[in-house]
Order: sequence, then structure tokens, then C-alpha cells
Amino acid sequence: MNFIETIKVVDGVAQNLDLHKKRSSQTMLHNFGIIKELPLEELLDFNISLPLKGVYKFRVIYSKDIIDYSLEPYIPRDIKTLRMIDGGDIDYKFKYENRDAINALFEKRGDCDDILIVKEGLVTDSSYCNVVFGDGTNYFTPKDPLLKGTKRGSLLISGAIRERVIQESEIDKFRTIFIVNAMLDMTPVSITLS
Repeated sequence: MNFIETIKVVDGVAQNLDLHKKRSSQTMLHNFGIIKELPLEELLDFNISLPLKGVYKFRVIYSKDIIDYSLEPYIPRDIKTLRMIDGGDIDYKFKYENRDAINALFEKRGDCDDILIVKEGLVTDSSYCNVVFGDGTNYFTPKDPLLKGTKRGSLLISGAIRERVIQESEIDKFRTIFIVNAMLDMTPVSITLS
């Protein structure tokens, strides 16, 4: 069983590294019973020996140890629309390398760019991003996402967003919806409900 951490590097500086280290440590403890921290800083120091300008994606594949890693310029996906999809009993508590279940749901997106996964009437995530809803004053993220993303965590810590249960039936009460992940700041999208 392999897992992934994807870390945003801006002008040679890793973003939210402590949250990535914490999540990968929790993943190894839960799945392998190992108390261990991945040497992400050492890998980054080795790979960022030259001054980097711009935004890069540092991707680490690991199990009990690091399996592979890469550093490449980041090219954002153009996501503007989400189609709401019933996720059934999908489980993605950890950032698994195997995304077959999510990819199967993603194939149901129709003419939309991505999906919004709903489980038992509650909003969770898109296929690659956490979601944030705005009511004009406050911003909320689902209390029980498929995956607790590091950017989501950073926004919660800063107080920019708050957790709450978001039911499928109340989506139209929000004025805005955003997607966010380790590589992507809050980006507005629209939802297709059928």
C-alpha cells in the first residue's frame, strides 16, 4: 500500500511542510504501526540546490519508507465546473497512490471539469480538492471530507475557514464555492446539480 504527499514549492520554499510531515506520520502510524517522520526537508534540500523561481510540485511516494519522488514545474488544471456525484461507500482517509475508486467516480463528470462527491447526503470533496463554501460573510469546509488536505488544514488553523456539516440539500444557499488543495489556493467553481 503506497501513499503520496504533494508539496507546493514557491520560489524554492516548501509550503505547509509541517502539515505534510504530520499527515505522513499519521498515515504510517495508522497503516503500519510505525512512529516515523519522512525526511521531507532533506529531500527538498537535495532537490532545491539551485535557486528555483516560480511554482513547483514536489511529489513523494512512500510506504514504510520513501519509494520515489519528483520535482517538476506546476501546471494547474483548469477546473471551473463540478458535477455532483454520489460517492457511495468510498473511503479515502489517507492520500493513497491508488485512486481507482475516485477515478471511477470522476468518469461520471459528463461535460463538467471535475466532480463534487456526496456521501449519505453530505458534501465531502472533489476528486483532487477540498471544497470551501461562502455565504457572503463566512467560509466553511465540510466537517467530514474524504481527505483532510494540508491547505485546508492551514486555512482552518489561520481561521480563514471553519468546519461544518454541509448537506447536499443546502448547497444552493451558499453564494460561492471554491476548490483548494496543496497546490491550489481558493479557486471559484460552479456546480451542476444533476
